[in-house]
Amino acid sequence: MATGTADVTDTSETSRPGPPAQRAHRVLLGVVAGLAASLVVVLGARLFRGSPLGVEDNGDGYRLYCGAGLRPDTLDGFASWQEGWVRSYAIGPPTCADPVPSSSLVIARATTHLTSGTWSPVVLGWTYALLVGLVVGAGAWAASAAGRRRALAVAVPVLPLAAATFPRFFVSTYNEPGGLLGTLTVGVGVAAVLATRPDHRSARVTALVLTAVGGLVATTAKVAYVPVLAAAVLVCALTAVGVRHARRAGPALAVVTAFVAVLPVTAALERQQEFYGSVNAHNLVFTTVLLELGPPAAAELGLPPDAVALTGNGYFNGPPRPDNTPWWEGAILDRPAETRRAALLLLAEHPAVAARAVGVGLQATTLADLPYLDSGPASPSRLSAPSGNPGWSGARQPDLAQVLADPRLPPWLPTALVVVALAAAATARWQGRAGRWSLAAGLAAGTALGLVVVAVAGDGYVEVFKHVWLAAYLLALSGLSLAGAVATGLLATWRARRGE
Repeated sequence: MATGTADVTDTSETSRPGPPAQRAHRVLLGVVAGLAASLVVVLGARLFRGSPLGVEDNGDGYRLYCGAGLRPDTLDGFASWQEGWVRSYAIGPPTCADPVPSSSLVIARATTHLTSGTWSPVVLGWTYALLVGLVVGAGAWAASAAGRRRALAVAVPVLPLAAATFPRFFVSTYNEPGGLLGTLTVGVGVAAVLATRPDHRSARVTALVLTAVGGLVATTAKVAYVPVLAAAVLVCALTAVGVRHARRAGPALAVVTAFVAVLPVTAALERQQEFYGSVNAHNLVFTTVLLELGPPAAAELGLPPDAVALTGNGYFNGPPRPDNTPWWEGAILDRPAETRRAALLLLAEHPAVAARAVGVGLQATTLADLPYLDSGPASPSRLSAPSGNPGWSGARQPDLAQVLADPRLPPWLPTALVVVALAAAATARWQGRAGRWSLAAGLAAGTALGLVVVAVAGDGYVEVFKHVWLAAYLLALSGLSLAGAVATGLLATWRARRGE
């Protein structure tokens, strides 16, 4: 997801450890890189200020903080829709019997031991800044096996964190922070892989471990991030380490990673269906399928004409649901899995419509700053509002259409970026040194596309902007990698003309 410009014929450094001074220099480089990465997060989220940037809770935060034993210090005991993020929580036993398993929950629970009495998401922000530094430091050490300049490759996954759009989620009680940390770790690992050669055995192994662990952290943060795990497994499977039998290390790690992920992923999918199956089925049918295919789709899904009146309305935040209506209860409450399967098959039968739905998801990545979720601390005297913005939450039409009609970037840009990046990756073998950048761009874009598909197929257009937020980060990496490919290609052309 980021890359260097190492050439496979480069013999500037062998796989031998080198003199102690050289090893110490690589360690120092890793430390400096890690500190710099942590600083980027600190500055991006403004952690050094009295009012750091965070993310207002839309109600999803409860899934994490209840399991961490955190209780909001607010007038009504709620953290959602406070016109800002709650800055103080009381620490105690878990307030929910069966919290959602998540790598983000593990990290949040760990931070509660760093303070006593009360807890603040700012502690979480500093913790993620430290973890980012550790990941980047390890990646820089690994990439430096191919030379100090190639270690700069690991900076690419960090650059998007300079904007508040992404690091402000570290100051929140969502599961998204774990997904971002995991995805960044995969990006750093891939950068080190592409910057090194197979004979840099210890460096390659470190890079692959970062890649695999990052995929596991992202996917166990939110099961919807499983495309990140798929990308990590693919990279491990295709990466050679050393010579002869040692070359099997990458594929072996890919198998182990996939095996380790099976249980938590399947458990998360089962839990999602148990607790949110009806919600997801309703949202997919009414905010996407009926909206895009029109009234005739209701009959194809076995729904009566009355169902058309709910077109565009989500399960939450929309008009009142027809809870006592037999057809709705049968299709949504009693048979959500069957209804959702039928909706997905109907989209598959209309590929142009399915492509448009994915295009809407890609367009939503242009609004990844999510301004409907306030970034400043909330007032402790404010009562929780009943719901959020129906347009930004995607829960009601035509509000969603109005939000999409005012993008911060050209609406076609994400789709064009994905197409160009995938085409560049497909032709990477003929691009010389620029090909590594193109491979990174294609991997990031393909993973982003996978995240968008999962988001739209999973919950329709509801919360689509937040659901594709991580895809926006990956598209930023893809764009940076494409820029690196272009710059490398132009430099190679200039050197060729000069006869170098």
